[in-house]
Amino acid sequence: MMIKKKLRKLMALIGLGLCARNSIGHAAESVFSGKVYESRSYFPFPVQKGGEKIDVLVKVEKTNRAYGFYLILVEDLSWSAKKVENLRRLYRGWVFGEGETLPYPFRIRLQIDPLEKANAAGIDLIVKERSPAFSQYANQDKEIWRAQALHLSVLPEGVYRVRLENLTPMPQIDFTTLFAFEKDTRKI
Repeated sequence: MMIKKKLRKLMALIGLGLCARNSIGHAAESVFSGKVYESRSYFPFPVQKGGEKIDVLVKVEKTNRAYGFYLILVEDLSWSAKKVENLRRLYRGWVFGEGETLPYPFRIRLQIDPLEKANAAGIDLIVKERSPAFSQYANQDKEIWRAQALHLSVLPEGVYRVRLENLTPMPQIDFTTLFAFEKDTRKI
């Protein structure tokens, strides 16, 4: 049973990774589609130009677990050591052997609004602080997804409209970035 569950998750991650890689240029043009996404949904979210936006509906189940909204930095395991070091410096703010911390370069506006107004208050925040959340292997262990938490909290059950906007152009980012929505099920 446990193996089946892990295999399903792996297959879903592989498929989502391939979809994300194939449609990476379309996130800036994304429009509100009306489709409701459930936990473990990933969307291409390039950050090179500034002004890139995502507008989606997500479903939160009745649970006592937190839901997370993440910016994922995708590290390809075939990269050179220098490129890997640069991504990890962005993710953590530092690399081993350096005393200086890199300021967090991203500025992202996250808006989460319930469709039923009586359900909960909306969230509107500008994320400008580093918050490493987790790292996981993806796409048949060819990539490491390094997640920065944009927002993590227990939300009342319902459907929410989530809008994400990149406020700062980052032309130096030459790797895939994703926006993720998922229920936190990791064991601590």
